[in-house]
Amino acid sequence: MMVHKKSFFLFSLGCPKNEVDSDGLASMLMREGWAMQRHARDAGVMVVNTCSFVAAAVEESLETIMELADLREDGGRRLVVSGCLVSRYGGGTLAPLLPEVDMWVDMSEYHRFAALLDELIGEEPTGEEGGGRDRAATLERGFVYVKIAEGCSRRCSFCAIPAIRGPLSSRPREEIVEEARLFTRHGAREIVLVAQDTTSYGLDLYGRTALPDLLSDLREAVGEAWLRVMYTYPEGVDDALLRAMADYGACRYLDLPFQHSDAGVLKAMGRRGDAGSHLRLLARIGELMGEVALRATFMVGFPGEDGRAFADLAAFVAGARFDWLGLFGYSQEEGTPAFSLGKGASASVTRARLQELAAVQEEIMREKAVALVGNEMRVLLEQASSEAPGFWEGRTWREAPEIDGVVFVADTGGLRAGSMVDVAITSSEGVDLVGTVKRG
Repeated sequence: MMVHKKSFFLFSLGCPKNEVDSDGLASMLMREGWAMQRHARDAGVMVVNTCSFVAAAVEESLETIMELADLREDGGRRLVVSGCLVSRYGGGTLAPLLPEVDMWVDMSEYHRFAALLDELIGEEPTGEEGGGRDRAATLERGFVYVKIAEGCSRRCSFCAIPAIRGPLSSRPREEIVEEARLFTRHGAREIVLVAQDTTSYGLDLYGRTALPDLLSDLREAVGEAWLRVMYTYPEGVDDALLRAMADYGACRYLDLPFQHSDAGVLKAMGRRGDAGSHLRLLARIGELMGEVALRATFMVGFPGEDGRAFADLAAFVAGARFDWLGLFGYSQEEGTPAFSLGKGASASVTRARLQELAAVQEEIMREKAVALVGNEMRVLLEQASSEAPGFWEGRTWREAPEIDGVVFVADTGGLRAGSMVDVAITSSEGVDLVGTVKRG
């Protein structure tokens, strides 16, 4: 089957920050006359925007590349690979290993992505470079991720991000505000702020953390849209930020990558604190923000995590009763300071510890869901549910998109994606909620 050579399909892997990058690349290509296709088989150029944060992400990226490489042989398509995999290992290193790939694009070359693809297919480049992001894959679901900074200047011993994406590089406040204003004009009901560490925003540009100021600017710009802040490094969550979130109507939701609760393990991770300091922070959050939904992230199996350290973590998770939890097994990553510490706990031990924590947290989340039955809550509808026919899926302020639970809303007719409705919560289904739209 012949395809138009100046058409593209873009497959994005990894986190929301990578998704923002993919939106930017697609925006650039479409401004320069490229047609975006929903299916790889319909595109002249297939693009994979990769992730390489941990070994599992590298494996997923390679599997996706090989799947699209099979399509490349059918119909004269070209295959382009961009993103973290290229920035981490280099196109020159990867090219001999994957000759099926026609072009490797490092993130430093994103500003001329359209010109590179024009050259690949034998077209004369327009000479235009860069340009803002004016599309978002999630907009039809009512929310948009907005990246406020690139890179990270913290030095957690297990993390490859500084090597992949470089040190902290904050975007100017005016640029972020304009992007958020654009998407709310186009119908976004929620703006989700993302970065490797949102609490460090502004340190490089303004010499101080400027997230509170940014929230003030954004509230004026986006009107009644929800503002959600993700990836808040615990040490960066101070009174100024908590007061700003309360004063400027940000979602009463905090995403806290604590990673562990044992002081010795945290020190080996290049981080500070312990269970006591974590609990003091949680108490302060409650004092200044009142009712709040908390998401935490923990890593299991890090070198030095013995039985006592894990027991400390398990007790902390059980006692803190987080609303949502992200759990990961340690991955020994070449090029990180922790690489020399070894592989950590065995795969079987790590798996057992993850299962133990997940079981504890699952029960906590079920209990919290049951406690919400009978409430009336504002819900952002995202899409008709494929999991539960006859229902829509949505979220309240308690749930971040794509990672937390959902609210199943009975389809009573007239509902649409991206709209806000008042829902009476009638029951719970595991960790999720079920409800009906309040009429009149």
